[in-house]
Amino acid sequence: MNNLTIGILLTDHVLEDLKTKHGDQDDFYYKIFNEADKSIKLKIYDVTKNIYPDDINECNGYLITGSKLSVYDDVHWIRELEEYIRYLNSAEKKLLGVCFGHQLIAKALGGSVRKATAGWVTGLQSYNIHAFFPWVDSFDEEIKLIHSHQDQVTELPEKATLVASNSKVPIAMYYIDNHIMSVQGHPEFTNEYAYDVVCKRRDILGEELFKQTEDSLLKEKSSYLEVTRWWISFLKKTTEIL
Repeated sequence: MNNLTIGILLTDHVLEDLKTKHGDQDDFYYKIFNEADKSIKLKIYDVTKNIYPDDINECNGYLITGSKLSVYDDVHWIRELEEYIRYLNSAEKKLLGVCFGHQLIAKALGGSVRKATAGWVTGLQSYNIHAFFPWVDSFDEEIKLIHSHQDQVTELPEKATLVASNSKVPIAMYYIDNHIMSVQGHPEFTNEYAYDVVCKRRDILGEELFKQTEDSLLKEKSSYLEVTRWWISFLKKTTEIL
């Protein structure tokens, strides 16, 4: 493969009434990867329907998306995906995690996932940086990503290195050796999409948290493009595709 090919392991879909305006989850990833590097190719695998690559070498690496479900829900496809993560890990295949994917990778490899003590974590979140990803030359002074979750990683898997955290999210980013890179936030979300989602959860979140989230989404910008470029750097530098 001359160009970098990334397999998107799709774990959810956008709500039907939001698809017309925003597109589906796979559209989010096409958009950000195209903006970062037009040579990137994506292959989509809907793992909720048990659709997986015939061979792990179909792609240079894989990305597990976010989901409205929890990693500890008793759902067959989640357990199948957990096994697949262990298979990819044993082969040291390149793997990216986002939100649900971030959590499931940690759980599959011996870490822990729990409900956040702070409750829902929403809106733009910035981080304390504990380490740098080895394949990233530099970080902006402040990295921000959109968050939308109740669950979070509370204990790292073996061999994992903590990269970022904040007071609400103790493990916001981590990596394992040279083959796994994971983030709790959503680089693929636009502020507009996140705002429409949070409006649907207004009663669940409560008025105070809703207003805080609304304020951050209307005034702050995500570092989505920088993080997408980190992903590309990770896949290129660790697979010798330059």
